[in-house]
Amino acid sequence: MVISYFKMIRPLNSFMSGLGVVFSLLVFNSYRLDQYVLLLAVLGFATGFTATAASMLVNDIVDVEVDRVNKPWKPLPSGRASVKAAWLLTLAFSATSIIVNIIAGPSLVLVTIVYLTMGLLYNFLRKHWWSQFMVSASTTGPIVYGYVASGLPGEALGFTILFTLTIFIVNTGREVLKAVQDIEGDKALGYETIPLKTGVPTSIKILKACGILGPLTGVLAGVLGGASILYLTLILIAGYLYSSSLFKTCRNPGDKQALEDSRRNTLKAMLLGLVAFWTSRIGFTISF
Repeated sequence: MVISYFKMIRPLNSFMSGLGVVFSLLVFNSYRLDQYVLLLAVLGFATGFTATAASMLVNDIVDVEVDRVNKPWKPLPSGRASVKAAWLLTLAFSATSIIVNIIAGPSLVLVTIVYLTMGLLYNFLRKHWWSQFMVSASTTGPIVYGYVASGLPGEALGFTILFTLTIFIVNTGREVLKAVQDIEGDKALGYETIPLKTGVPTSIKILKACGILGPLTGVLAGVLGGASILYLTLILIAGYLYSSSLFKTCRNPGDKQALEDSRRNTLKAMLLGLVAFWTSRIGFTISF
């Protein structure tokens, strides 16, 4: 039974969220790991892990009836886990994510509450097309948390704003791509996504815009924010992979295999973009 609940929190997703906060803290503290930064790293990892775990649990709770038909082997529909226990775990993880930040101060408590709320509420708002933007906004959490926890360093403000915008844009592109891929299933489930709201032709235009603007803001973040040459190199590679994947899909949006390949490639590009962020203060920097 314990294993079933463990699977429900998507341990890899939760772990990566926590790790993202840790790397964000290291970047904004120039990779210095003194006693205070180490404390913040522990608190940040706990925050990212527990907040994501709570969101994953609610996702399974909300989808339980749909999963009884489409994925009956999952813990809740199969009976290996109970909805009541899942709610109790959600409450425990949510409370933990907030409580651990009391040590660090009210600003991090506020950041945690805002991002936790977005992560939880999205699960109840999927019948509204604009909820997809909430997903994109929630993915910026580790960067914002790390920046606030580091004392809002003024010299990193421009870079933080532009890189956060980059994350929002590229994730929006991937969300639209996934929605085009799942358009039939989403319609059957009563969800309202951007492609269902605007139509596929307009969604293709959105994908093209994201394919241009996402990599562009990523490069600008490095150039204007004084990031390293290594960052610029990696972000250019990531941007090329991301853009080429989206534009390939735009040429043939009805090809299911092309959509799936593009979905996977955009994820790889986004992961490479995060590696670029983690190296943004290593080596020579760009300045104008």
